[in-house]
Amino acid sequence: MRKPYEIIIWGSGRLGAMGIWEIAQSEALKLVGVRTYSDEKCGVDAGELVGIEPMGVTITNDVDALLEIDCDCVLYSVLDLGTWHTDEEIFRILAAGKNIVTMLPYQNAHLFRDKAFLTELESACEKGGSTFYADGIDPALINSRILLGLTGGCSDIKSIKLQENWDAAGLDERTLKHIGLGLKPEVSEQTESSNALTMNYTTAVIRTAEDTLGVKYDRIEEVHEFAPTPFDIHEPFFIPAGSVARLSHRTMGYVDSIGSKPFFTFEANWVVGPDMLPEGVEPGQYYVATIEGRPSMKMSLDLRVSNENDERFHQLGNMSAEPSYVATLAPCLQAIPHVVAAPAGLMPTFGPSLHWKQDLRDNTTR
Repeated sequence: MRKPYEIIIWGSGRLGAMGIWEIAQSEALKLVGVRTYSDEKCGVDAGELVGIEPMGVTITNDVDALLEIDCDCVLYSVLDLGTWHTDEEIFRILAAGKNIVTMLPYQNAHLFRDKAFLTELESACEKGGSTFYADGIDPALINSRILLGLTGGCSDIKSIKLQENWDAAGLDERTLKHIGLGLKPEVSEQTESSNALTMNYTTAVIRTAEDTLGVKYDRIEEVHEFAPTPFDIHEPFFIPAGSVARLSHRTMGYVDSIGSKPFFTFEANWVVGPDMLPEGVEPGQYYVATIEGRPSMKMSLDLRVSNENDERFHQLGNMSAEPSYVATLAPCLQAIPHVVAAPAGLMPTFGPSLHWKQDLRDNTTR
């Protein structure tokens, strides 16, 4: 009988709790520890936290004790503040000999983080003989494996645009205002956390595309838009007309030799309700990818609880989970066997195996 992979969940918030639930459903995974940052959760059984039978794992904030637990991998699901405040803790876990898989925006960090960070990361991995890997729905699954995979059907490409359209109405008022929704435009524009959170992800997306497709950006531009609602919104909380109900964060990479328009654009739209979707985007289009080339392509992807009904949330124990959260966690769980088998160090994200490259000769290492 094969032994399951032993996992520590590091961070017991929304995604961490979902990780507990998913591990409980899998014969391939076994929970051996849970790190919390909340005093209220300390001493609680992990299963009871998520509304299932006790799992015999007590949630704790004792980091030293957790680092003494033998495990195959740490699922690092700490709250992202957009400030890279998690760097030092990640170094400590890696140096203690624990592999890490995370959905935080460290995807292909070697393409955009500074030399000091990369040196310290590699040093921690070398000391602990550990591997560090980041995945998730975006960056990684959608932009790297699906969107860039589509380019395998193109003999030439002029531009690529990926829109993420996330209806944030399922979050609470405090969280939405923290990222700038429900505020007056002039106030929302000063919400640094919103821009920082998104730009860390969009940077990973756009730099991965540059590297994968073999282009070199001449410049990168950012645009942040704060669109007010023309009418009162009453759910999930009251947002009066004139307050921001759509945040659009756009990053564009230009390759002048290909054309004057952006070669690659990633646009993250956070909206409150389908009426605030960007022009040209239909309700249900969670992702819209547009490739202008030979041939041109357009793809839309909806994430649903079921294709047979209009349910909006998965029910996981005592949690209601939007499909996008499940799709964020799933690639991280699927990566665990690869991370455990990988050599120590930073592991790049999986990409398309065959795709368009500006110079086809770069599609092989021969």
